Amino acid sequence: MRVLPLLALTAALSLQGQEHEPAAATKAKPKAKPEAHAAAPAGQVATPAAHGPAPSADTPDSPSAALTELATGNARFVAGKRVRTLDTGHDVAMRAALVGGQSPFAIVITCSDSRVPDALVFDQEAGRLFTIREAGNAPDLQGIASAEYAADHLGSKLIVVMGHTSCGAVKAIREANGKPLPGNLWALQAGMSGLLESTPHDPNEEAKAHLSRLEEANAKRQAQAILDRSSLLHEKVAAEQLWVVPALYHLDTGKVQFFKPLSLAPAASAHH
Repeated sequence: MRVLPLLALTAALSLQGQEHEPAAATKAKPKAKPEAHAAAPAGQVATPAAHGPAPSADTPDSPSAALTELATGNARFVAGKRVRTLDTGHDVAMRAALVGGQSPFAIVITCSDSRVPDALVFDQEAGRLFTIREAGNAPDLQGIASAEYAADHLGSKLIVVMGHTSCGAVKAIREANGKPLPGNLWALQAGMSGLLESTPHDPNEEAKAHLSRLEEANAKRQAQAILDRSSLLHEKVAAEQLWVVPALYHLDTGKVQFFKPLSLAPAASAHH
């Protein structure tokens, strides 16, 4: 019997005490999606999540609005014009408001690299993003379960799988070239399995250029892998309740490059 990732997360908590569509999937033409960098209103007030407080008036209520909010927040970050969390007097009230629960509008799956502070990059404050950090932005079963929890229980509308330039994890995989890495780094290799084969090195290509292609390819592959491994997230994407968007953060400019959201046909019923 297959154990769903969300069940794995529940079990773990109880023990602690508390620009490409997928090739393998059948595609259905999604509703029109806005340009990722277009400045547009963030959306209307969402219905309160079952396990969190009522979202604020500027909380996006749809996948497209959530993506627009992240894109416009990143534009502010790049321009050095962040507007959130700059007033320290706001912190006490913000903490008090979040004691009762959370309603993050987006899930960000990104690398553990200390140079990728996702809340700052998207100019968001506490309670708005549900962040999962794994080296190489390659979530394991626990990471996928965490994404399922946020999407199914907290009402998140968007998953951004964000790699970044100069990624040490991707570089390590490239330099290992299939040879085992020491310690538990085999798990990192397993999580990024097939990356080198899918993005081979052209003999005439500089190593830096190949690394850049690998970083982009890894973000897209990891986004697809999440849907391949989660029927819950797959069904939400098919129903257009959730978008999964690969992205790449450029360390030198601060700009996040969004790629095309994945679109899928509805999954077959689990009872069939």
